[in-house]
Amino acid sequence: MGRVPSALRIRPRAHGVCAVVVLALLLPACTAGEARPQSSATTTSSATPAAPIAGRFDVGGGRRIYLECRGSGPATVVLIGGLRAAADYWNRTDTKPITVMQGIGESARVCAYDRPGTVREGNAFSRSDPIPQPSSERSAVADLHALLAAADVHGPFVLVGHSYGGCIARLYASTYPDQVTGMVLVDALSEAVADAMSPEQYAQLQTSQQVPPEDIAAYPGIERLDSGAVNAELRTGPPIRPMPLTVLSADRLIAPQWQAMIDSGQLPPGTPSDLGAAVDKAQQVSQAFQAHLVPGAVHITDTHSGHDIPLDNPVIVIDAIRDVVARTR
Repeated sequence: MGRVPSALRIRPRAHGVCAVVVLALLLPACTAGEARPQSSATTTSSATPAAPIAGRFDVGGGRRIYLECRGSGPATVVLIGGLRAAADYWNRTDTKPITVMQGIGESARVCAYDRPGTVREGNAFSRSDPIPQPSSERSAVADLHALLAAADVHGPFVLVGHSYGGCIARLYASTYPDQVTGMVLVDALSEAVADAMSPEQYAQLQTSQQVPPEDIAAYPGIERLDSGAVNAELRTGPPIRPMPLTVLSADRLIAPQWQAMIDSGQLPPGTPSDLGAAVDKAQQVSQAFQAHLVPGAVHITDTHSGHDIPLDNPVIVIDAIRDVVARTR
C-alpha cells in the first residue's frame, strides 16, 4: 500500500472507461480529504450476513481484495465503481449530506470494494493487492465473484455499475445469471461508444487518455485496460437476462469544458478541440443502447448531473437502487 505524491496527476478522474474510452474527465481530484485508515486484519467468513464488514479477503493466488458491507435486507446491493475508483467513491461525505452507501445501507445490504489499481481519497493506493496491468472486465468479474464467495456475501445481487463499472456489472450478470436479479447502470459505458465514433476519433480519444508514464512509475499497479480484451468481452458475452434495470444518464455535457481541459493540461497537447462533442454524442448513443438491453428498462435522463451522478446527485441514485430492489422482490 502507498500514497501517490501530490505532484502527480493520478486521481480517480478516469472512472469512465469501457473499451478504453474515458469519459470521467470532470471528476473532482482525489485530494478532497484524507483517506480512511485501512483495516489491518482480514475479516473472516464467520460474520453473519447482516454484520458489518471492512477488511481484506483471500481470493486465491496469494492475493487479497478489500471489501466493506453494511446494512441488511432481502437483497445485497453491490456497488461497482468506475476505472480507478475505490470503495470510498460511494461514501464521499465531502460532496453531499448523504452518500449512496449511507442511503442504501438504511434498507438493504450494500457492499463496495477496491479493485486492484484503484485510487482512494487523499491519493492513497488501493487496499487490494496489485495485479499485472493492463487488466480487463473478465478479470474484474472473476475477482468480484471470488471476493463475494470468500467474504460469504450472498445474493440475490442487485449490481450498481458507474461508468466502466457498468461494463463489469453487465459481464458479471451474463456470466452468473442466477445470482443477479436487478441492475442500475449509472452513466455507464458500453461497446456502443466506440461504434458511435469514427475510427479516427476513437483513436484520438484513446491517445488522449493514456496514463502518463510518470504516474505509472509512481504507481505501477494503477488500473489500466486491455483495449482488445475489453472489446471482445462485451461484444461476445451472452446478453443479460430480463430483469429490473434502470439506466441513469448524465445531462451535463463534456464539450463545453473540453477546451479548458486541454488548456489546463488535463489532456495532452494536440488533443482535438472538437473531440469532446464527439464523445458527448457517442455517450448519448451508448445510453440509449443500454436502455434497451432488457424489455421494460427504465431510462432516467433528467439527472441534473455530469458523469459523476453518485457524487453530484446521490439521492437520484439511491432512489433508483431502492426502486430496482423493490421490483426484484
